[in-house]
Amino acid sequence: MTEHNSASLKVERGLNNLHTISFGGTNAVFGSSKCADTMIEHTFVSRRHFQIRSQDGVYYICDLDSTNGTYLNGERLQPNVERRVKDGDRISLANDDVVLRFVDPIGTVKIDASTPLIGGSPDREDLVVEPASRRVRVRGRTLDPPLSRKQFDILEILYRNKGNAVSREDIAKAGWPERIDEPNAPVSNEEIDQYIFLLRKRIEIDPSSPKLILTLPRFGFQMP
Repeated sequence: MTEHNSASLKVERGLNNLHTISFGGTNAVFGSSKCADTMIEHTFVSRRHFQIRSQDGVYYICDLDSTNGTYLNGERLQPNVERRVKDGDRISLANDDVVLRFVDPIGTVKIDASTPLIGGSPDREDLVVEPASRRVRVRGRTLDPPLSRKQFDILEILYRNKGNAVSREDIAKAGWPERIDEPNAPVSNEEIDQYIFLLRKRIEIDPSSPKLILTLPRFGFQMP
């Protein structure tokens, strides 16, 4: 965060005495302890609850093995495993007892300019994937009927790697695990493209101009 010191957390629920939490430096620990870099006074917030780290203008969040959990856009973070956090992302603590919105006016995801993306930019909260319940919410509404197993597994690996490129090989492993050990039956690009097309029909406003699942030519796909 030494890069521009512009990031902050907007309080949306649970902290009546705070509206905005600003922080600086390359690492910031948030928790109920007075020793935390940023103190958050709440019954269900652990002494050292989560950390946000900045590197080269990109921000990362990780749960610090908190008792009640840290959630990024509805998905519970694994303890001590970093995830990229972007402007507009929703951070909730203790199952929505405290809800924060990450704000970075300059933007946090930098994509290599040499890698052309096909598609646009997603709107905030357009998509929430919940691995535990295997439920998908699109623009605030739960998909009904739900996605098939294969569709969900493909969507989940893209969602879990938000901001990162996901290769066709990794998508094949996620969607067709039963064929990993079958060298004579590889997953074809046509099969992957068909499922990406089906997913776009379910989650995109305009599947012909996708914003949630972008194509990385000659490599795979990416969810911004």
